[in-house]
Amino acid sequence: MTLEVGNKIDAWCGRCKTMLRHTIEIITGEKIGRVHCNSCKGRHLYRAQQPKTRGAVAALSQERKYEQLVRGRTEAHSTPYSSSARFEIGQLVSHPAFGLGVVTGARDNVKIDICFAGGEKVLQQGC
Repeated sequence: MTLEVGNKIDAWCGRCKTMLRHTIEIITGEKIGRVHCNSCKGRHLYRAQQPKTRGAVAALSQERKYEQLVRGRTEAHSTPYSSSARFEIGQLVSHPAFGLGVVTGARDNVKIDICFAGGEKVLQQGC
């Protein structure tokens, strides 16, 4: 893949705290300089992967992230998951195996990132 301004690329978003689709804004030589997140519209330096965290801290932050995303909403407010349905970022989803989750990102219009209590999952949509 040739790197060009305007191309889409997966990168770590510090605001969303997950790997999401970004658009390249600046390229310096052979390196990507700045990108913007297609989910939260934040602009930041390109990060090819998630920053390293310590085990217990990572588990705690995942629990906190899930708690903040669900914050007061119950299964009564959720939409049952179906691979043929379409979902929006922030939507509460009820999955038969993973439980209650919140859509945190969209990829290539056929995949979504969902934050469940047990961790992040990538699932299909609109198929």
